[in-house]
Amino acid sequence: MWALFEATYADVERARFERDLDGKSHVILLVDAADGAVRGFSTQRLFDVTVQGRVVQVLYSGDTVVDPAYWGQTALQRAFLRLGMTAALRRPFTPTYWYLISKGYKTYLLLARNFPEHWPRHDRPTPPWQAALLEALGTSLFPAAWQPSTGVLRHPAPLGRLREGVAPVEPSAVVHPDVSYFLERNPGHAAGDELCCLGHVGLDLWTHYTAKLVRRALLGRRPR
Repeated sequence: MWALFEATYADVERARFERDLDGKSHVILLVDAADGAVRGFSTQRLFDVTVQGRVVQVLYSGDTVVDPAYWGQTALQRAFLRLGMTAALRRPFTPTYWYLISKGYKTYLLLARNFPEHWPRHDRPTPPWQAALLEALGTSLFPAAWQPSTGVLRHPAPLGRLREGVAPVEPSAVVHPDVSYFLERNPGHAAGDELCCLGHVGLDLWTHYTAKLVRRALLGRRPR
């Protein structure tokens, strides 16, 4: 996992990587079926937080990497969906939200394209309660980095940035409203700044993702 992480990100340290891993409750591990090599992973922490008297279950994604040779596959999305939906179904009367901190537009697109309810977004303002949840999480998890005026984490010391040439912003992508919105909200992404985001994990997510798979099948694109 560390070898893959170090090959993808600059300004990272093994000790910090291991401390972050120790603080997580789950790991999604992606391995090649042919040789068993680790080709991706995402660390996760599941916990509760109370905002304005309301308890919410949070699934927080930490370090996440997929080998570029495997981009375009959906194994990570499917594994995350299983994890999130299992957590939500175990506590059906407690709202469950994915807390994502994104330093790359492709990660933000995973949220925007798959979560019917996600924040922030280009087409409507973040509702007050979800804004309060983002504020509570930013303040408690990253007190030195949280910038409430922008919704971005700007760390006092570099904690990792994508290496040059990894997921560059392609000119053709900038015209997409979700991409242009991410770049506007997080202009310091190349230096390691992270946009804090929320996605609701519920039946709306399950039905939306299932419908996407059905459409792909009808179009002759078998999901991988």
